[in-house]
Amino acid sequence: MKIIKKSFVLFLSLIVLLTGCSKQAIVKKEDTKINKSIRVITTYKPATDIVLALGGKDKLVGANDGSKKDPLLVKLDENLVSKLAEVGSKKNGINIEQIVALKPDVVILYPTKESDDTMKKLTQQNIKVISINPESIALLQSDIIKIGDAIGESENSKKLVAYYKEKIEDVTKKLTTIKDKKTVYLAGAHGVLSTCSGDFYQHEMIESAGGIDVAAKLKGGWNDVSVEQVIAWNPEVITSVMYCKDGSPAKIMEKEELQTVRAIKDKKIYQIPSNITPWDMPQPSSILAILWMSKTLYPEQFKDLDIHAVANKFYSDFYGKSFDELGGTLLGKSSTKK
Repeated sequence: MKIIKKSFVLFLSLIVLLTGCSKQAIVKKEDTKINKSIRVITTYKPATDIVLALGGKDKLVGANDGSKKDPLLVKLDENLVSKLAEVGSKKNGINIEQIVALKPDVVILYPTKESDDTMKKLTQQNIKVISINPESIALLQSDIIKIGDAIGESENSKKLVAYYKEKIEDVTKKLTTIKDKKTVYLAGAHGVLSTCSGDFYQHEMIESAGGIDVAAKLKGGWNDVSVEQVIAWNPEVITSVMYCKDGSPAKIMEKEELQTVRAIKDKKIYQIPSNITPWDMPQPSSILAILWMSKTLYPEQFKDLDIHAVANKFYSDFYGKSFDELGGTLLGKSSTKK
């Protein structure tokens, strides 16, 4: 009789144990499902780019204005683009009603006076809101981690930041042999006679690549400058961003008023490459601009650096398609090697 009772108790204990394990398994499965179904809205292009680089494209339900025509997003997933809602931007304002209607779990904003009110209203709707303004390499890295944690892509965010840090360290080591760093003028968003200030991400990008930014003392984003100022700076190298009006090397070389500038006399005029997305913006691909600029300024020290190969691997690893597969071009030519 005692043996039967002990066997019965053991049987009941086994049932309880198995039931508990079963419940734990169900909870874990549900947690995974919830993680995958996170709905994300971005209102700022670099934020959209970060989400894509972290493998979160299937979580995007809304993005900044212009996303449907963004070359990177279109080439990456046309099906996503067709379903994606454009919800406004930091420049044109945010459509709060549309955002709420999309039922997002996370909304990523750019900090402005208007965004403070937007954040308050969205938070009242129990929507998680994060704000990013990565105008330095350190801020970009911390914002990548912040976004990764918010959208359930923490491991991918750590991998991306580790990659970025590794490349910066490689560049820094090679630059230790440079005694005389080259002065650089960056032709910016408003045309050849506009440049970045010392508090802009592009400034730190130039410095990280081993250049001396002639406009480092300027403040307040993009600055319009005079011909006289550029002549006075007399940079050794001029490089333009891809969205600079008349910013191609050929166009800059033709400017009669700048013919006395050393960069033009020495024909050291370049344009940051890539037709996919501007590499100079504070987003993951900016590491490619730093590598490209390092080699452009100091070809001997970086003669083993193949930008085409690096770009292909970078996009493959973090976006799921190579630079070539995305239709990437360098220096106005097909990046595919013949």
